[in-house]
Amino acid sequence: MKTIKSLAITAMMLAAIPAASAQTTTWNDPMKAGFPTVQNQAWTSEIGQSYVRMPDRAEAQVRKPLWDLSRNSAGLALYFTTNSPTITVRYKISGSQAMPHMPATGVSGVDLYRVEPDGRQDFCFGGYSFGSGRARYSYADLAPADLSGATREYHLNLPLYNSIDSLEIGVAEGAQFSFLPKRTEKPIVVYGTSIAQGACSSRPGMAWINIVRRNLSDYPVVNLGFSGNGRLEPEVLSLIAEIDAEIYVLDCLPNLTPKSADEARDLVLAAVAQLRKSSNAPIILVEHAGYSNAPTNAAQLDCYTRLNRGQRQAYEQLKAEGVKDLHYVSHDDLAYPADAWVDYVHPSDLGAQRQADVLTEKIRSIRKL
Repeated sequence: MKTIKSLAITAMMLAAIPAASAQTTTWNDPMKAGFPTVQNQAWTSEIGQSYVRMPDRAEAQVRKPLWDLSRNSAGLALYFTTNSPTITVRYKISGSQAMPHMPATGVSGVDLYRVEPDGRQDFCFGGYSFGSGRARYSYADLAPADLSGATREYHLNLPLYNSIDSLEIGVAEGAQFSFLPKRTEKPIVVYGTSIAQGACSSRPGMAWINIVRRNLSDYPVVNLGFSGNGRLEPEVLSLIAEIDAEIYVLDCLPNLTPKSADEARDLVLAAVAQLRKSSNAPIILVEHAGYSNAPTNAAQLDCYTRLNRGQRQAYEQLKAEGVKDLHYVSHDDLAYPADAWVDYVHPSDLGAQRQADVLTEKIRSIRKL
């Protein structure tokens, strides 16, 4: 009888622990900050109170697979300051937790970095859990190296392949906390494929577009990568042309695999012409980085070289016609190392780092950002 009573008391004590913990945490909702908080998001006036990448009116303009992918939060981030020694992020997600070739930490996870006084960004590791449409990351012992208890700036990268229904950031009760408003510079806009969206990075911070953003001191970069659906479609380009961009990056060749070289050429010509109707911003054309098995598979070798040949022809024709501020990143520029892929086409963290380094250098050669 005493044993049963002891077990009952122990169970009651354990049940009380979460409630006590909840009482010591103050929760903060970015959607209730009173100003736009979602970084790297276009169309802020229409979608700034959500974690999506295209406005509702786009649903009637684009194909359903692309529309569905635009609900994913790839490239989006939240910036905030706090002096809390603990940070907890809890959020609801509505998509699949993981994929066979991409872990849950990349598909559905968040990724926290702390900005140090010298501008350096340090990765913060947090314990995490996923289940039943919910996810949670917990960070502890976040005291700065100088142990001053000073407020620090944090950047939270959001999931690459999942959709966020709601999100809250919890800090220790009594700690200082403030969301930072969305940066308002003209963004770099990337229109691409699954590779741009973030496949198959191990965590959001390692997606190549997010690495580029960190390389550029968090200059805004809008991620319009759509897995399997970056096809240089005029309907999508019409929406992209609405964005007053600092630079446009077109990186769609890996999704044009059925096309001939001539068809790829014509799509690139049309895409550049469409953007040039409304903007004189620099345009960077990016070649297909290739396939991991291209050296051993003749069909794969032909595929990416055919598409790259078509885009190169378009680039040379446009330059000959006098199109200004048109720039190029070739397959040889990208020069992925042999182990830069997770499978046949999607980059690993190593490949994403390579892509990011090359694009960062190209962007810096065009603009001093």
